[in-house]
Amino acid sequence: MTFEEKTLVLKDGRACILRSAHGKDGAAMLACFRAVSAETPFLLRYEDEITFTLQEEEQLLEEMKDRPQAFMMLAEVDGVLAGNCALMPKGGMRRVAHRCDFSVALRKEWWGLGVGSALLEYALFLAGRLGYEQVELEVVDGNHRARRLYERFGFRETGKNLRALKYDDGSYADESKMIKFLI
Repeated sequence: MTFEEKTLVLKDGRACILRSAHGKDGAAMLACFRAVSAETPFLLRYEDEITFTLQEEEQLLEEMKDRPQAFMMLAEVDGVLAGNCALMPKGGMRRVAHRCDFSVALRKEWWGLGVGSALLEYALFLAGRLGYEQVELEVVDGNHRARRLYERFGFRETGKNLRALKYDDGSYADESKMIKFLI
């Protein structure tokens, strides 16, 4: 799905543009994803596990535009991709059509400036317009910044996935399941 572009002012006075992703954003998306994966242990992949080709990423982004119940949102600051978020349906069956999954990735240099809040706020607004009744996500335990953000927007913990991530050093991290009800 494509949606209306939105511009907001960040805490440092710079403008941030929230917009739909397009195929032409493939190179910037891959670079951002690699950077975020190297900056934080709270994502699913290590940087070296991002193996999509540019053509595959461009195709994926183009396909997202045509999915009526899903979107990929980009946050641009000064022409640079600061982060992104995605909203995806839980599945195609009627019994889960009221649910969707949310995910977000944000470059470290933009933490604390309001980009994450802007992405989440606009995504929740669009989720409601799409008819979703609840938005679901997982947050890795120890990711206190993200958890505080989600709680501020009304998400609440509903369960745990123990040892959800296993790191190369042999340690584990649990995940918390969180849900926000829109109605």
